[in-house]
Formats: sequence, C-alpha cells, structure tokens
Amino acid sequence: MPPIKIKITPDAQGAEEIEEQEPSHPQISLNARKTIDGKIMIMDHIDIDIVIDPEAKKIITFPKNVMSDEVYETQNNYFEFLVKKGVVDRASVHSGDVFASIQGTYPDPIDEGISSTQLALLSTYKFIEIDRPRFEAEERYEEDIEDWYTEPDAEDSTALGEVPEEPEKGTINPNNPWAYYSGYA
Repeated sequence: MPPIKIKITPDAQGAEEIEEQEPSHPQISLNARKTIDGKIMIMDHIDIDIVIDPEAKKIITFPKNVMSDEVYETQNNYFEFLVKKGVVDRASVHSGDVFASIQGTYPDPIDEGISSTQLALLSTYKFIEIDRPRFEAEERYEEDIEDWYTEPDAEDSTALGEVPEEPEKGTINPNNPWAYYSGYA
C-alpha cells in the first residue's frame, strides 16, 4: 500500500497568494493509514506503531511485536520528544488501556491558524527521521550476522575433511562416567 502524503497548508484565505509563489510549507511522507473512525496509524518505526486520534486529541503508541525494554525506551523517548517540542502535555502521558501501550494528549492551540493534529504528525515525522539511523543500523547488523552464519568467509570456515580426526579430543574423558553423575568433570 503506498504511503499517505500529508501536506501542511495554511488556511484557505491565503491559498491564492501561495499558489503563485513556490510552496514554502513542509511536506512529509509517512507510511500511514486512516481508520474507519478517522484515526491515523503510522507504521514507519521499527519498534512501535503510532496512532493519532484527531477527535480525542490523543497520541497512542503500541509495540510492534514483543514488549521489551528497548520498545519501552523508544516509547518514552518519543513522548519526551513531543513534550520538549510542546506538542504533548507532560501530565497526560501515561499507560494506555491496551497492554504495553503509552498515550498522551495534545492540547488545542491558542492560535487558530495552527492545526494541532498536523503539528503532531510533523513532530512524529521528525522523531522517526531522528531515530531512523538507529533502527536502520540494527537492521544492517542483523543482516550482517545472518550473512556471517549462512555465508562465512574463507577465514571463518573450513572445508569438509580439513580438520583431521583424532581418537581423543578435548579435556573430557568419555570413559569416566562418574564425572557426569557427580556433577564435575
């Protein structure tokens, strides 16, 4: 499914002036879906899914796969980022109704020309872009480890038959069964 493009535009009154000029509003591209009830689900992050509820003015994060310390740290960093940017009220951040979810609310803006939902989307996009090098490095590392195991270099592997057989190898004597029964070798 292609990503939804979200454009942050000024109000309709000044639209004529902007059409004549080069657009100066930021454009972002997120892997997002809109639910039946109007919530925006953002799936770009490797650890968490982010749901923005414009009607309730709420942001909720869910772990993608399994809850872990790393996922919790990502959720915490995300909400700390939003709090520092002034998007989310610090007092509203708490655990959600669903296991391992964290949620927070964003207030209505004082300036009527600002859309708080679009500001939440833009801030989410910025957080993902800041965090993207970390999770891309993790993906590359996992791919490198898999390649190391499945396609080792000549230095890290031996051809079948290269290692000579010997009647006894190692330090454990196979003829002493009492060592295994008593718990020491």
